[in-house]
Amino acid sequence: MKLAFRPVDRDNWRAMLALKVRAEQATFVASPARSLAICYVGAFGPEYEHLPHVICDGDDVIGYVTIACDPHSRDEYWIDDIMIDASQQGKGYGRAAIEMTVRMIVARYPRCETIRLTCFRANHVAARIYESLGFRRTGRLTEEFSEPEYALGGAALATFK
Repeated sequence: MKLAFRPVDRDNWRAMLALKVRAEQATFVASPARSLAICYVGAFGPEYEHLPHVICDGDDVIGYVTIACDPHSRDEYWIDDIMIDASQQGKGYGRAAIEMTVRMIVARYPRCETIRLTCFRANHVAARIYESLGFRRTGRLTEEFSEPEYALGGAALATFK
């Protein structure tokens, strides 16, 4: 496994749009086109940096991640969407990509004290991965989906620095 993130650009955006999850996962993550649109219109607001990346194993695009971060805050760092193509699931890519995403955020944003994400209640596999990496439910539900918000902070986040 040689995972790397590459910013979405004119050379790889079509590969991002071609990514698919299994039918039963369709409600867990935005379509690649929607996720990319959210980034490029700055849906979280002008104070946020919206960063879409494809996840590659060598030259193959196997997934994508989008983050939205307010670099002036301490706790507004969001993994907005992360997805591994259905054909590539079950190979450890998801966990590795989440770890890489957390490392990318803390390296890019030294003020970051908390990373947040939403995990749909029915997405038990993802919830187990997030919790095993130190993410915990905050007790809040996201405004858009009314689904649980998770946060990674404190000593758990420090292990990624």
